[in-house]
Amino acid sequence: MEFIMSTKFWEILLVGNDAFVHDILKEKLGDAVIFHKKLKVLHAHNAEEARKIIQDNKDIAVAFIDINIEKLSGGLQLINYIRAQISTTMRIVIIDSVDSAVPTDEILEHYDINDYRSRACIESQKFFLTVRAAIKQYQQFKDIQDKKDEIYTKMTTNEVTKLPNRLKLSENLSSTGKKSLILINIDDFSVINNHNGFDFGDKVLRAFSRFLLEKYTQDAQIFHLEADVFAMLYTQGDTLTTEQRITKVKDDIYNHLFSINGIKIHLTASIGVVLDDYGNIIQKAEFALKEARLYGKNNLKKYSDDLTILRTIHSNSLWTGRIRDALSEHRILTYFQPIKNLKTDKIEKYESLVRIEYEGEIYSPYHFLDAARYSGQLFEIFKIILEEACKKIQTSVYNFTVNISDYDLKHPQFMAVVKKNIEKYSISPERLTFEILENNSIAKHKEIQKTLNILHDLGCKLAIDDFGAECSNFGQLNNLKIDFIKIDGVFIKNIVADKNSQITAKTILDYAHQKNIPVIAEFVCSLEVYNYVKKMGIDYAQGYEISEPKPELS
Repeated sequence: MEFIMSTKFWEILLVGNDAFVHDILKEKLGDAVIFHKKLKVLHAHNAEEARKIIQDNKDIAVAFIDINIEKLSGGLQLINYIRAQISTTMRIVIIDSVDSAVPTDEILEHYDINDYRSRACIESQKFFLTVRAAIKQYQQFKDIQDKKDEIYTKMTTNEVTKLPNRLKLSENLSSTGKKSLILINIDDFSVINNHNGFDFGDKVLRAFSRFLLEKYTQDAQIFHLEADVFAMLYTQGDTLTTEQRITKVKDDIYNHLFSINGIKIHLTASIGVVLDDYGNIIQKAEFALKEARLYGKNNLKKYSDDLTILRTIHSNSLWTGRIRDALSEHRILTYFQPIKNLKTDKIEKYESLVRIEYEGEIYSPYHFLDAARYSGQLFEIFKIILEEACKKIQTSVYNFTVNISDYDLKHPQFMAVVKKNIEKYSISPERLTFEILENNSIAKHKEIQKTLNILHDLGCKLAIDDFGAECSNFGQLNNLKIDFIKIDGVFIKNIVADKNSQITAKTILDYAHQKNIPVIAEFVCSLEVYNYVKKMGIDYAQGYEISEPKPELS
């Protein structure tokens, strides 16, 4: 619990049944001023009185406890109570009113006692120095604790809405007992950001957080996990009531009219729910949310024993261990797929792709990428692929690309790892391209954009991968310094026959070329497709028609 230090006085507690000692402290400390504050002496004549005073006064700097109060065990029990339940910053000085035996070092250490003073010391002029030193220690400890509290609050609070974040939710879920969790993902939030700007988007998030707090905080704890995802945690209540609430939450959001800068907007949300469960309920709720999104906007999905969800969880669990073993046993492999310049018909660069060798088989990221992300091992894989790409740059004439996710970009060591590898292999940064998976979270994450721009300023190239997938974000081209665009393979593999694919690819190509950004077609799976994209004017091609990914350069 956080206590605010008094600005008027230092609270000093004396616990003992010797009236003479109480009178001495009144006399010596009554008019004293230490570090520009007066002293307020609180008097307790037994342990019970002391406990009540401590409970009523939360900013006691120093407690002087007579070792002889209610025999030795009474004083030690009081000290143990203070340290275990009240304060680790309060300075505790035991005093001896009858000059009994000095406590052993074992007692002083075990009970976290800060000092020991005899009756003679209390009566001497030096006692004021004892009080002053104890208060100074308390002030230093309190300052350290305040800084720790400030850091902890920052770590566990969303900077936009000031709601507790994912880390705080994880802490709250660590307690025992079944709980219900509702994940709420604002639909089309990227559209709001793109059309109205990030400042407006932040105001929408703050308005949405106020809406949740005003509506549901009486029964649920409200969290802002990241970007446009919020959470409501119920720690008690029957399942039926919670189920009814879930539907009401969805309807309440749908019916509420939000006002932002005088602009009236309606919002909808996709909702994933775990009811009356325990264990990794965040992951379960995320799977339910992912499934809700499959059915379009304003949908709700409750986690159940659905076979698809269970298969995914089982796969993640299985692959988490396999990835860990592969990392320790050096079975994370790098394969390389060539990218051909369609103007010169020459291979110019290679994409560096991860594979895992398991029981003699080679597995693509399709099998393990989600597990790597959920288990926190994705960045370790990135480091391996990056280093292998840098090695190839050092020993070949080709340029190389490495895939990066929002997870990698948020890692505090990301830039340090990139710079370390560039320096280690003495390579030119221009020969290294980072492919950004086209992800809405990148479009609305200012810190990620800042990191990418720093990366580009270092000399590295940036490419947007899978451009055109899902809700394509053309706005990224204005916010980032992009060097290449890769059209998503879904528009390339059927481009010869599919009119919609042709229109989409042509639109992306024209837009990119107007901004002088070269375009790469991936999934070039046949000679027919190769010739078509070449004729279109696409700059580069990648796919099995040219070469499948291999452990060595073609």
